[in-house]
Amino acid sequence: MTQKRAPKWQRQGYRSDEEYRAACSATKKTRRAAMAATKAEYTTARVLEKMWDEADFDKPRVTITKEQLMGLCRCSLWSVKRALIELREEGSVKPYKGWEGGRGKPTTWWLSVPGGASTPVDDQIERMEAKRDREAAWNFLKGKYGPLKAMEIMGDPEDSGI
Repeated sequence: MTQKRAPKWQRQGYRSDEEYRAACSATKKTRRAAMAATKAEYTTARVLEKMWDEADFDKPRVTITKEQLMGLCRCSLWSVKRALIELREEGSVKPYKGWEGGRGKPTTWWLSVPGGASTPVDDQIERMEAKRDREAAWNFLKGKYGPLKAMEIMGDPEDSGI
């Protein structure tokens, strides 16, 4: 005998079917509000629409690669990259996990209504980007001038957590 599989709302971690349906409904409303509030045009709007199409049904997040977006939107890699930059600046999408990038590596994006308030995720992303930029500058200077001159130029890397 095979065991009956648990309902989807239980497997997803919700307490009841009503709670799951409410989450799905909230995601649909957020999508409508986001598409209405965005100032994106042409390819950028198409990329945002396809990201919402591929998003989790009960949460406004999507895990997707740039190559997958290229295929869905029928545009070039450059167009997808430019669209993602515009959407990030607008606040429609926020990288959540896997944002380091790389060919074929999926990034998990939080989809939101542009113009919303700053969230803790935004602060975390800013700190990670600042650390990444400082790390890149440190590695460049260390390779070009050596560690002593790089430390003289940038200060001690341990002070900033590198």
